[in-house]
Amino acid sequence: MAVKFDFSDVDGFFQQGYAEVKAVEEKVGKEAVDYAVKNGSYQNRTGTLRKSNKYSVQDDGLELRNEAEYASFVESKGYEVLTGAALFAEKRLKEEIK
Repeated sequence: MAVKFDFSDVDGFFQQGYAEVKAVEEKVGKEAVDYAVKNGSYQNRTGTLRKSNKYSVQDDGLELRNEAEYASFVESKGYEVLTGAALFAEKRLKEEIK
């Protein structure tokens, strides 16, 4: 005896959930970049560090980065570049995705 189940309607449910999570990640990514721009504790001499804060939504989650090659050096000197924004994003994602 064989029992067959039709799960074709489940695919749409998962696709909708995936799209909703990606939309939240997009929203939080933008918020995190804004946070980094507003809360950077370094002197903004050229504007490059603040303009270099970026985000992208990947298949496996949200990625924050600063594309200025010296961003990690500035953070290593104790200045806030992107670390606070990453912590902010983690908090916001937990609030949004329950």
